[in-house]
Amino acid sequence: MSGERPDLTIVATGRNDGYGGDFVARFLRTLEFNARELAARQVATEFVFVEWAPPEDRPLLTELALDAIPSIAPVLRSIVVDPRYHDALTMNPRIAYLEFLAKNVGVRRARGRLVLTTNADVCLGRHILHRLADRALETRVVYRARRVDLKLGLDQSRMDWAVLEDERNYDTGLKALRPPLYAGGTGDFVLLDRETFAELKGFNEVYRVAKIGIDRNFLVKAVHAGVPIADIGGPVYHINHVGSYRMSKALYRDRQDEAPYGDRRWPSSVVVYENSDLWGLGAAPAEQISPAITRLAFDWMAVLPLVDLDRVMRADGIAEETDDEA
Repeated sequence: MSGERPDLTIVATGRNDGYGGDFVARFLRTLEFNARELAARQVATEFVFVEWAPPEDRPLLTELALDAIPSIAPVLRSIVVDPRYHDALTMNPRIAYLEFLAKNVGVRRARGRLVLTTNADVCLGRHILHRLADRALETRVVYRARRVDLKLGLDQSRMDWAVLEDERNYDTGLKALRPPLYAGGTGDFVLLDRETFAELKGFNEVYRVAKIGIDRNFLVKAVHAGVPIADIGGPVYHINHVGSYRMSKALYRDRQDEAPYGDRRWPSSVVVYENSDLWGLGAAPAEQISPAITRLAFDWMAVLPLVDLDRVMRADGIAEETDDEA
C-alpha cells in the first residue's frame, strides 16, 4: 500500500484452528467480498488481520489469503501475536481466545481515517458501503450496524448480493438498535475515526475474566466520554456457524462459570475502564517477517498487570440494558 492514508482500516482477528467448523472458508469468502465491494466504490481500504496465538503446525491465515486471493496483497497487513501473550494475559483458563485484546492490537496500528472492528465472517451491507463511499460520516461518532445471521448450512460457495439480500436465507430478522448504547452484535461492527478510537484506548483490557460483553462495554466507555453512538442505517451479514455465542448461550444458561466466553452476567453496561497508555500490546517488540506480516515477539514489559482495579469505575447515568449481546 502507498504511503497515503487509506479512507478505512478494517480490523479483524482469527487463527487457523478450525473454529466454528470451516473458519478458513468463511474468512476467505468474507475477505474477498468486502475487498471487492469496497474497491468497486473506490473506498481506499487496508485490511489489518490479527492472528492471535496461532498454532505453530499450521500455515498462517494470511498466507492462505495471499495464495487464494492474490489481488489482496497490496491492501492486507497481518500482525501475528506470540502465543505466550495469551497465556500471560488471560484471567480465565476457559477462554481460549482474547478477541478484543487482539482487536486492540490492530486498532492501535491502523492507518485509516476510519477504523472498523468486525469479525472475519461478516459481510458489509450495501447501505454501509454507500455511506463509506459518500465519505460523509462524522468524526467522534461511534457508528453501529444491525446484524443479520445467515442460515446455518447455507451454501457458501457463492457470496453475492443475491444470497445476502434474499430474506429466505436469514436465520434472524433485523432487530432495532436502541439508545443509548445501540448494542446487539456489537463485535460485528464498531466504526469510529482513528483519533477517537486512540483517545478511548480501545476495548477493555482491564477485565480479562470474560470476553462476552467487552464490545458492549466499549460503548459504555464512549458514552461516558461524551462520544455519541448512532445507527449507520443498514445491516451487516454474519455467516452463521457452529459454536457461535448466539447458538451456544442456552447451553450455559445455568452454569455460567463453565462458559467458554466467561460469565455474561458481569455488569458490562455500567462499568467504565481506563486502559494503559500501552494498550494494544503497545510495548511489544515488532519484527517484519514479510512485506505483509509483522510478528509481535514476547516481552514481559508488554504484559498488562494482573490486577489494576484503579482503572475501573462505575458509569453513573447510563441505563443498563437487559437484552443479551448476541
